[in-house]
Amino acid sequence: MRYFPRLSLFVLFALLITYAPLRAQVNKDTNLAQGKVITKDSLVKRDTLSKKDSLAKRDSVHVKVSKPVLDAKVEYHARDSIRLDAANRKMYLFGKASVKYQDLELRAAYIEITTDSNIAFARGVRDSGKMIGEPEFHQGSDVFNAETMRYNFKSKKGRINGIYTKEGEGYIHGEKVKKDSNNVMYMKNGTYTTCDLKYDPHFYIAAVRLKVIPHQEVITGPACLVIEGVPTPLAIPFGFFPLETGRHSGILIPSYGESQEQGFFLQNGGYYFGISDHVDMQLRGDIYSYGSWALKDIVTYDTRYKYSGSFNIDYALTKLPEENSSATTDTRNFFITWQHNQDPKANPNSVFMANVNAGGSSYYTYNSYNPSQFLSNTFQSNVTFTQNFPQTPFHLTIDGQHSQNTITKQIQITLPDVSFSVDRIYPAKWFEDNPSLYSSKWYNNISFSITSVASNRINTYDSLLLKPNTLKHMQNGASTNIPIAGNFHLLKYFTLSTAFNFSSIDYLQYNKERDLPSRITPTTDSVVVDTLQGFKMVNTYNASATLTTNVYGMYSLGTTGAIILRQVFYPSIGFSYHPDYSSSRYGYYGQYQTLEKTNVLYSEFQDGIYGGPGLGEQGAINFSLGSNLEMKVRVHTDSGTSYKKIVLLQRVSIGASYNMAADSFAWSGIALAANTTFFKKIAASFSGNIDPYRLRLNGSDTNSLAWTHGTIGHLTSMDLSLSTTLAPATKKPNKDVSTTNNSATTASPYAPLQFTAPDQYMNYTMMHPDFYAPVTIAPWSLSVFYNILYSQTLVPDQQPLTQSITFNGSAQVTKFWYASITSGFDLQSGQFTSTSISAKRDMHCWEMVFTAIPFGFHQSFTVNIHVKASVLQDLKLSRQRDWEDTQQIQQ
Repeated sequence: MRYFPRLSLFVLFALLITYAPLRAQVNKDTNLAQGKVITKDSLVKRDTLSKKDSLAKRDSVHVKVSKPVLDAKVEYHARDSIRLDAANRKMYLFGKASVKYQDLELRAAYIEITTDSNIAFARGVRDSGKMIGEPEFHQGSDVFNAETMRYNFKSKKGRINGIYTKEGEGYIHGEKVKKDSNNVMYMKNGTYTTCDLKYDPHFYIAAVRLKVIPHQEVITGPACLVIEGVPTPLAIPFGFFPLETGRHSGILIPSYGESQEQGFFLQNGGYYFGISDHVDMQLRGDIYSYGSWALKDIVTYDTRYKYSGSFNIDYALTKLPEENSSATTDTRNFFITWQHNQDPKANPNSVFMANVNAGGSSYYTYNSYNPSQFLSNTFQSNVTFTQNFPQTPFHLTIDGQHSQNTITKQIQITLPDVSFSVDRIYPAKWFEDNPSLYSSKWYNNISFSITSVASNRINTYDSLLLKPNTLKHMQNGASTNIPIAGNFHLLKYFTLSTAFNFSSIDYLQYNKERDLPSRITPTTDSVVVDTLQGFKMVNTYNASATLTTNVYGMYSLGTTGAIILRQVFYPSIGFSYHPDYSSSRYGYYGQYQTLEKTNVLYSEFQDGIYGGPGLGEQGAINFSLGSNLEMKVRVHTDSGTSYKKIVLLQRVSIGASYNMAADSFAWSGIALAANTTFFKKIAASFSGNIDPYRLRLNGSDTNSLAWTHGTIGHLTSMDLSLSTTLAPATKKPNKDVSTTNNSATTASPYAPLQFTAPDQYMNYTMMHPDFYAPVTIAPWSLSVFYNILYSQTLVPDQQPLTQSITFNGSAQVTKFWYASITSGFDLQSGQFTSTSISAKRDMHCWEMVFTAIPFGFHQSFTVNIHVKASVLQDLKLSRQRDWEDTQQIQQ
């Protein structure tokens, strides 16, 4: 027994040694279950702690601890369990596991971490025969999925099987992938597509070798195009797909084809210049094998919160064969467009805007397939600069204008046109500081304003615009108008509006006319117009007064007053006066004598930019009567009785005038106008003019009034138009019916595929679009415009009446088909006007567009099938037949 104390001490010491590792292991498992942070350094410290302590106690030698292998801590988490294998330095995470290190995050159903090599292996698990929880890797904004993945947190390199990631507008699949420390991925048996179907894309570009540089580019080796799983003969030796955002210079791939009249062609090819973040330029061109060509320069610019716009200049040489000849006709044309818009917040007091459309009259005829362009016969331009002076009534406007008619070839340019204006001023407000002078007196309503304009204008033909003599015929002048007006209330129910207008026109040239005998036949007259240089001022004035009032009338229909008619009349009577400025005391008119001794009066300023003063004295009384008619119908509702208003006539008016100073034809024409809306859908408008004088057999008027012979006169012009726009009404959803019953896919037994197998669902809907059309009416609209015009004519062969119907509509025919049409019909000639039909098919990642002009001068069609994504915009198939190929051009 004497050795019992020593034996007991030995057993106790042995138990302590045995229990310490077990307690350490329990603490480790507890920490892991709580999601604590673990590093290789901490594991090394725990395993060697007792050794270091014993060494330190035995020989006092300090062991140097190695530095951490990783630069940051590794955070891990698992939903089900975490198991640590200390002997093999491994850790296993099960169920929605995730590992985070710096900006990296790896998620998967199963993750295995080797602590001494810093390698993580991730894969999915199979559940009920389906793979779930496949690895998902995040680094910053980059995300990709894979079947299995092995990643080294220290070197940031990895090996990936079955990768799927999105780069820019494209999706990349790879069978085997190596990822380096710069995130560059090298793939074997990779594909690139813009279709977002993960497992069965509609098309892709397959390559044996593929390199992906994130946010920069995708580079492939030999590759071919695969459509619906079928390889096509379309192959390339290498591929380059940029992924960078922003502007980058590069080649613009042209479209190719063949034209019967102009041969093989390449269209819209060129180069794109990404000059800066605010300016870019496209230099494009067309070339045809028979000699035609075109150049197009397109510049766009945009500075946020300041201005934006685009500038295009196009030049084209079109060679077309002459009929029954081997020769060709050369047509040279150019066109310039400029759009400039200033941001309203840039400078509220100074605004510059530009809208320029100018060029050759036949440019769009030969170089456009857009009906809205080649059917336009008028082009207009306007460049305007406006300056407002704060806290003053002054405004300054400088602009240039251009108008061009492609049929008559006439062109008018006004440059510059300077306008200075003063807002309406009430002189009585100048005395607001003295209340005794500023009160509700009649003179408080008197006001005046000032407008001064100076202009230069050229009227010529487009072929003479650049000729030297054109500038000699430029019209110029300046005009100043000062209107003085006042509104006064009389007898409580009447309003009297008075106005006095003073106008002054300044010219630097004027005309003198003289009569000479003709050199060929001396017995006939020949008028010679001489343009003289010199300053001339034309001062005119006129005065007017108008008395107006409103008269209301109410009419009840029936004994109960269920229907009430409400009519408002707007009568007015006025007087206007201006003197006879052809009198010799004004000096504005000249006179010459013909060979027959007849005196001819002419205005010296009739060719001036603002014209000359009116001929003859006017003291006219003006009459007009306007009215509108409404109906109110009693309606019984749950909340009580109310009236529903129905507009019968929005406006109807009649007006005429009588000139007391005229010795003949004192009555003016009777003007009629009306407009209303029927059934809240059909808008109707009418305007016309009636001549109150009798008509001679030769078509000229007599000085005899028609109403003295029992009629009011004859109709000289009339315009009647009806228009409507039809579209389905927006219905509110029925609260009693679930949204599932209202969906488009309920009628189909394949509806569950939308959620369980989206790829199969998409493929089936693409093959059966009519079956999957929505139950409700697809969105559509139809606009119809009917117009009838009448104009009195004395030409025997000219028709006085014209009628036409114009319509345009669009509809979503099925879930993926869209169609639109624009056309019209001339009821007089019995022919269709220019017609354009287009249809579009949404094919998920592709799009097909068909456009046709079935008849007319520009008869043609175009079919275009292209990828939606802009990165593959050159992957398309086009077929077109030009309008030159459908008919012989008549020059």
